[in-house]
Amino acid sequence: MKQVWLRLLLLSMLLIISTAVRAAISCNISSAGFASAYVPSTAAMNITQSSFTATCQRNLAGDPTTITYTVRASNGNNPNGNQNRARIGATANLILYDLFQDSGCSIVWRNNAANQITATIPLLTGFAPTSKTTNYWGCIPGSQIVAAGTYTDQFTMTLRNGATVLALNVPAGVSIVTPASCSISTAPANMTLAYVALGPIVNASTPIGVLCTNLLPYTMALGVTNPIFSVANGIRYSLTLSATSATGNGFAQAYSIAASAVAGQAGTCATSTCAAASNVHTLTVSY
Repeated sequence: MKQVWLRLLLLSMLLIISTAVRAAISCNISSAGFASAYVPSTAAMNITQSSFTATCQRNLAGDPTTITYTVRASNGNNPNGNQNRARIGATANLILYDLFQDSGCSIVWRNNAANQITATIPLLTGFAPTSKTTNYWGCIPGSQIVAAGTYTDQFTMTLRNGATVLALNVPAGVSIVTPASCSISTAPANMTLAYVALGPIVNASTPIGVLCTNLLPYTMALGVTNPIFSVANGIRYSLTLSATSATGNGFAQAYSIAASAVAGQAGTCATSTCAAASNVHTLTVSY
């Protein structure tokens, strides 16, 4: 009976030793993530190429000299369902983006078997680490009405060899910078004041449009004051903006410039009619 137990004990020890000496290839993964400048008024998809690098090595002489692995990516820290979103600090300002396996932004990269990236390191030499770099793309849909600022997020990557996890939840950063910008979307047209000496008041106006980043405060001016006053052919007139300050909403906002010459002015014409006199005024948008 003692001899039987001894044999069983020896058999168990052999099994333990056999399990201990089996070694798998070890791997890690890294990526800088991606950074992009985003202009909300652009309708086209904003596309930025980036990459991750997998590094693997053999540990024992019996380890394979090649490895095929898969990499999955999470939806980041601010997901909306399967949609990734970056955020400005702790605010509610968010911008949509996603990770893709192709530059056409058609094959999504996600944290599941159907949308994972598969790659192979075909030759592991000796016991030295061997790396392979694989591209991916950060794609940001155009025409998002978002505030100016820097939006950040962090997604994680998990590397597997079959069912074996070799690197779990390795972080990579996302930075999307939306610059503050304003433009005059509708330029003011020329205005004509057809004035009769000592006659009634004469008015004219022109529409203007200003497009500024969402939530961006801005001011408009034609001169130091509003209204401004000027003289042409001896006729004093004023120019007035319909607004001098506003906050952008990502769309063109409509305003107007009004011109007015008050009644009863004689002017400086030496003849019955005068050639048109013109003055140039500058519309300035500051933000």
